[in-house]
Amino acid sequence: MNNLLNLKNIFVNASLLGLLLISGANPALAADQAAFVYVAHKNDYGWSYSHDIGRLKAEKSLKGKFKTSYIENILDNADSERTFRRLAQQGNKVIFATTFGYMNAIEKVAKQFPNTIFMHANGYKTAKNVGVYDIRTYEGSYLQGVLAGYKTKSNVWVL
Repeated sequence: MNNLLNLKNIFVNASLLGLLLISGANPALAADQAAFVYVAHKNDYGWSYSHDIGRLKAEKSLKGKFKTSYIENILDNADSERTFRRLAQQGNKVIFATTFGYMNAIEKVAKQFPNTIFMHANGYKTAKNVGVYDIRTYEGSYLQGVLAGYKTKSNVWVL
């Protein structure tokens, strides 16, 4: 449960910060919209859930200056590319692609919509209008390594 709460806090803060920076960096975005694309149901108590908590907190903090929407259960196949294209055509200024598998679709669609910002979770491909974000897993991994080290019979630790 603590891992879920930590993940939730990370995405709440990351999503809020991202939207605040985007809206603050360009006054023209002040009354525009952002869309989130989830690979699973928004109440999966995992990855999509954490993103949705961040989306809701960002929307509340921005007090109507930046509206958000979401689409659930979009697999990382041809459906994702069609979904990103449709969201860009609908006028979303920022689109959050919330899983690694969306990377190639984002790369392709972003070229067709240079005035739309695409934010990709866990990715590594960037462009003028494509950014990436990730969570800090090394802190928890370090602590898990320490705990495992205390349990080892061989006295070999991996951190």
